[in-house]
Amino acid sequence: MKLDYQTYTLSEDIKIFFSDNGAPPNSDDYTTIVLLHGSGFNGHGLERMHDVSHSLNLRTLILNRRQYPGSTPYTDSELEDLKQGRKVFIDRIGKVMGEFLLQFIEKEKIPKASDDMKKGGIAVMTWSMGTSAMALFSDANLVPHEDYLVLEKYVKDLVCDDPPHLCFGFEVPDDIKAYDPWTDPELKTLPEKFKQFSKWVSTYFDHPNPETGKLQDMDLTTKGSSNSTIMKWSSEELQRNFNAEAAVKSEFPMYTEPMQTTLRGMTERVFYDDNLIRSYFPRLKVTVLYASQTNWHCYWGPRELQRTYDERVSKGESARPLKVYKVVGNHMLHWENPECLLKATVEGLSR
Repeated sequence: MKLDYQTYTLSEDIKIFFSDNGAPPNSDDYTTIVLLHGSGFNGHGLERMHDVSHSLNLRTLILNRRQYPGSTPYTDSELEDLKQGRKVFIDRIGKVMGEFLLQFIEKEKIPKASDDMKKGGIAVMTWSMGTSAMALFSDANLVPHEDYLVLEKYVKDLVCDDPPHLCFGFEVPDDIKAYDPWTDPELKTLPEKFKQFSKWVSTYFDHPNPETGKLQDMDLTTKGSSNSTIMKWSSEELQRNFNAEAAVKSEFPMYTEPMQTTLRGMTERVFYDDNLIRSYFPRLKVTVLYASQTNWHCYWGPRELQRTYDERVSKGESARPLKVYKVVGNHMLHWENPECLLKATVEGLSR
């Protein structure tokens, strides 16, 4: 498939690089998936999804987030905001997403969302730590009102693919001892941690009794294995799809305080803020996918989200519509079996 590689220039001269596989042939009601990658792994590694999306009446755009190849790096002052856990850093992510979507809508004349919100329109899809892009839905002040009136006619879904607990700001219980490449005492530098992270995060894990949803019933000890996806990559694939330097510079502070507290606040607003739910993208559905053999970060995150969500709803609290699906595979399902991932996505979009 021939892909269209483009770069949009947004306000403050921020550039976002992306690939686009175009509209499915002979369709006037396709949904556009705007997909954001996770930590270290850039958008190129997601491009197998382009090959299967047309058969499911989907158009796929895959963005390189800021700091990654082709997109504008963060400034020193912006990185300082990240290190200090300032909400303004998250707000910028949401603002960039809103501006990008508006420019794409205006240029491409894509189908609007159908009245029942099941066809057409746009689904913002995030993989792993790219879930920080749900910031777009966390504060109505991020988007000028006239722009929001346009976006609201198109943006209908938020899909979070294998999100770790870290993107929601969930705290691991103190009595849990689990292997984590970020706290591995044998890894002395951030580049070492990211190298180990890439192997660990892409391993196939066999969790002892994960259906309980309890962290202690998951595989908390495996440090990685030879069956990890990244171990099968050629040196060319690794060079094209993984950017450790970008991750070291712009990702690591996300995983620690004070930014974890900021992400907890974002999660609260996106999912449970009654005023926001009623007035800002009020028809937005949220779909969360997690893989059966993913790492404990990304297995426990969605299960804990479901548990806490059900707890809030049972008390009669406001919440955006949420559906959580388990799919068969590991954290790299977009590489190993993109058709399976997109079929699960379509199920969530169609509900």
